Amino acid sequence: MAAFNFSAVPRSSSQREAISSLGVPWRIFVIALVVFILTLVIWAGMEFGYSPYLKSEIKKIDAKLESLSSTFSEAQQKEFSSFYSQLYNIKSLAASHPYPSKLFEFLETSLYPTVRLTNFQADLGSGEIRMEGVIVSYNDLANQLSVFQKNPNVESVSLDTSRQLEVKDGGGVFFSSKIILNKKFLFNSEK
Repeated sequence: MAAFNFSAVPRSSSQREAISSLGVPWRIFVIALVVFILTLVIWAGMEFGYSPYLKSEIKKIDAKLESLSSTFSEAQQKEFSSFYSQLYNIKSLAASHPYPSKLFEFLETSLYPTVRLTNFQADLGSGEIRMEGVIVSYNDLANQLSVFQKNPNVESVSLDTSRQLEVKDGGGVFFSSKIILNKKFLFNSEK
């Protein structure tokens, strides 16, 4: 059988230098130990300090809600819920409701005084306006169409037909046009 001797053997200076150069692992161990202890302290603070604080705050708010709900009877709570529901429905209906008065305001501010409308149709759902009328000259007609195009509430303008009227018919230029308005303009209740 072999005998093992674990006694301390004197080491030379070169062996001691080799062992001291291996000092890096104990430094990594110290850093890891500090990070572990710091993590442990943060966990303990959260578990035994912050968590009970949050639970007590939740209990306080629950108590306030309970006392608030007991101040109103069941019938009052149902009445309030019904009233709120009605208000919400009115708000959503008003948001989807077109405002035809805006259409007339648009025409009043955009039409030349020399335009005489003979036919007018409006589809508020699509924002399309079809109009026929008589204007003094082609120059005025071109200017009128330009005014419509420059309006920020107008998406597109098109001239369908135009023709010079005879003097016996009153003179001027007959025109038919289509204007498509921005839908936000017709549905937005704010001016």
